[in-house]
Amino acid sequence: MSESCYMRYPVPAKQQQYKDEWGTGSRQGYEDRGSFRAPRAPRRDPGSPILKYLGSLCIVGGMFWGAWLGTQGGEIGVVLQQNHGPVALVGLGLVAALVGKFVRF
Repeated sequence: MSESCYMRYPVPAKQQQYKDEWGTGSRQGYEDRGSFRAPRAPRRDPGSPILKYLGSLCIVGGMFWGAWLGTQGGEIGVVLQQNHGPVALVGLGLVAALVGKFVRF
């Protein structure tokens, strides 16, 4: 009964020549690189971190300014039509963030 629980398949002759510590008989897909690996060189992110930071700061500032104007009374659409500052600030922030993502100074 105990022998019927274990099914043993014959190992092909090509795999029998390899023996590892666990007795599985093959090391396919494994590369032994040794214990030392040279550290990778630090990679800098593309773009300008200053412009990214200023762009995100402008976006958040424009959103806060728009929220403050919205809480002062009136409908938010009418308030933003009368005062274009928050929308312009968010737009400036988007442009600065996108330029900062691709251009390095």
